[in-house]
Amino acid sequence: MRGIGLVNGLDDIRAIVVAAQRGTPVRVGDIGEVGIGHAIRLGVLGRDHEDDLVQGIVLMRKGENPGVVTAGVRQKLAELRPLLPAGVELRPYYSRDRLVRTTVTTVMRNLVEGAALVILLLSLFLYNIRAAAIVALTIPLSLLFAFVFMDLRGVPANLLSLGAIDFGIIVDGAVIMTESILRRLSETKATGAAVAREVEGAALDVARPLTFAVLIIMTVYAPILTFQRIEGKLFEPMAVTISLAVIGSLLLTLTLIPVLASLLFRRPPAERESPLLAWLRRPYAWILRRCLRRPLLPIAGAGGLLIVALIAFAALGKEFLPELDEGDLWLRVKFPVGISLEDAGPYVHEIREQLLGFPEVHTVVSQLGAPDDGTDPNGPDTCEFYVGLKPRDAWRAPDKDALVETMSRALTGIPGITTNFSQPIKDNVDEALAGVKGELAIKLYGPDVFTLEAKAAEIAAVLDYDHLGGQPQLQIVVDRKAAARYGINVQDVEDAVEAVTRGRRVSEVFEGERRFGLVVRLAAEGPPLAALRALTVSAPGGERIPLTQLAEFVKTQGLAQILHDGGQRRIGIKWSVRERDMGGLVAEAMARVRAAVTLPEGYRMVWSGRFEDQQRALARLAIIVPLVIFIIFVLLFGAFESIGAALLIMLNLPFALIGGTFALFLWRTNFNISAAVGYVAVFGVSVLNGVVLVATIRQAQSDGWPLREAIERGCAIRFRAIVVSAIVAVIGFLPAALSHGIGSEIQRPLARVVIGGLISSTALTLLVLPAVYEWRRRRRTADE
Repeated sequence: MRGIGLVNGLDDIRAIVVAAQRGTPVRVGDIGEVGIGHAIRLGVLGRDHEDDLVQGIVLMRKGENPGVVTAGVRQKLAELRPLLPAGVELRPYYSRDRLVRTTVTTVMRNLVEGAALVILLLSLFLYNIRAAAIVALTIPLSLLFAFVFMDLRGVPANLLSLGAIDFGIIVDGAVIMTESILRRLSETKATGAAVAREVEGAALDVARPLTFAVLIIMTVYAPILTFQRIEGKLFEPMAVTISLAVIGSLLLTLTLIPVLASLLFRRPPAERESPLLAWLRRPYAWILRRCLRRPLLPIAGAGGLLIVALIAFAALGKEFLPELDEGDLWLRVKFPVGISLEDAGPYVHEIREQLLGFPEVHTVVSQLGAPDDGTDPNGPDTCEFYVGLKPRDAWRAPDKDALVETMSRALTGIPGITTNFSQPIKDNVDEALAGVKGELAIKLYGPDVFTLEAKAAEIAAVLDYDHLGGQPQLQIVVDRKAAARYGINVQDVEDAVEAVTRGRRVSEVFEGERRFGLVVRLAAEGPPLAALRALTVSAPGGERIPLTQLAEFVKTQGLAQILHDGGQRRIGIKWSVRERDMGGLVAEAMARVRAAVTLPEGYRMVWSGRFEDQQRALARLAIIVPLVIFIIFVLLFGAFESIGAALLIMLNLPFALIGGTFALFLWRTNFNISAAVGYVAVFGVSVLNGVVLVATIRQAQSDGWPLREAIERGCAIRFRAIVVSAIVAVIGFLPAALSHGIGSEIQRPLARVVIGGLISSTALTLLVLPAVYEWRRRRRTADE
């Protein structure tokens, strides 16, 4: 058959002449059957109660809009349905846009609630409808500014880029500017043309510190822009969005707000203060006087709180990112190595039926083995299940963790299997990043596969690992001397074995633009092993020699797969985190592995998965954050031309850690990259408050007030602006901190850190910073 060329049509194949006996042609159709067959089956797809279906997956190109792509796919499916043969139907079971819609709905609800609370609080604390309206106007205009440039830069509007928006932080500068104008006009009682001059003077008083403060806020977000891989993809849009919104807010604060104020305050505003603010001011004035009287007490108290916060931080659980609830489950089941598709099928059906028995489940799709396109090279010992879940209001289980635990217990009755629960997108991301199908992984590298397997077994007493060996094999070992006696080549023996097992591809058949392999397979009856033992091989003299005389049949266990990473052989030990923090689990696992396992020379171990991502992000922050702190110091020195003033404001940075850490500790929230971004946001706002307060104190000094009185006057003047901006920012993040909708998991740690950090930072700015000022004054007086 080696001479067959490209042909088309079964009749043409049957008519091919392979030999001639005494003038009589022997054709393919005379010695065999010609028909349409199928390739070796690599996998089986099942859904719900059906065991054998066909699945198609639509892949989106990088950078495309998922909403547009999904809508286009739905349109094409509608066009294809009328063209399908009778009895064939298309039934989608998973679409990414459902998660996108759910998460965006959660974020938008948090934004709307936050915006409503911010506007309400502005009215209550500024106690002036016109002033509250001016400040509130910066919210939509700042967002418009940000969205325009996001569109120009191609920054997507997603869970984090929208969820990071806090209207309180956006209106901070507007609150300070409006409060300054409001206070100046109420003091001077300006009317007519004098209003514009007073508004200009009030705006100039705060323009410089506000500009530098916004530059500092943008600087503190610089570390986020240096993130790589998954953390960069997630948080870079957030940093860009909030920076653009803050820039837009600054431009509006310096231009639009003074103009609107000069138009709306033609009559001087009344000298009245919000009752809520007056209620807060009375105890604050008393506490401030006590702090200035004994400045070392608040300083020592803040230092003590910082130490306690550091201890609490050490006790926090550590993880890379909070797990986003996708609304569905992904289950990977491992059967014993060497099982066939036919033998695994009944177990797969049983697992689907058990999962469908849960009232929270609406569909189950199983993927046993590998697809035909080779994109997911699993063996018959691996089956992956998509478990579609109903909306939460239809659940009996209290939460997802409880549901997974119940499912896991239900599957323990099936012998010989291991299970690993994850989520559809999360599972794909974990595999793409670490090359291992698990949230956490230990990668062992070394030259010998069997040594890797042995060491992996030592580590994996309670973990799952990629079994490289254990695949049952029938090895046919050719006796070269026996084959040589009959004049038979080893290749001839291998060709005969291939023809009786999977068939030999000898040509191709075209049907239109599609091509199919033309395979020759030896007809055999009975079990495959019996067919192999009965196989004969043609010798050059025409004799038919039994294969049993040319080769030895050996049953053994061989390698199921050989994995490589970076040109080195490796094996992966994988596991997932459940009801534990990732940092604590990995630390415990590291200690146990170091105590129990010793690697030979030439072998190395790498802790991979989400833990590797976390360590990479933290290592980058450890380099970038000190550089950013230095840049902040340079900006502060440029604003005040004083090293002492710059260092004084930078005291807010460590003190801003206090409230955020206590918030994580009390809310029992793990520290992760989202929480670290929250600390970054708090740093920016705390520096803004410090800059405004120090600038006011220095302005009072330049107006001739003694330093002690200048401190009290500066605190009194800026009390309303700092407290209102802090309360507005805290309340703006409150819906996100308390939300439990799908998509809120990423926002919650960030929001909780910001809330706690702003509370502590505001209190320390208004109490500890003046105390440090007073303590420095006394030191200078004593030195003189």
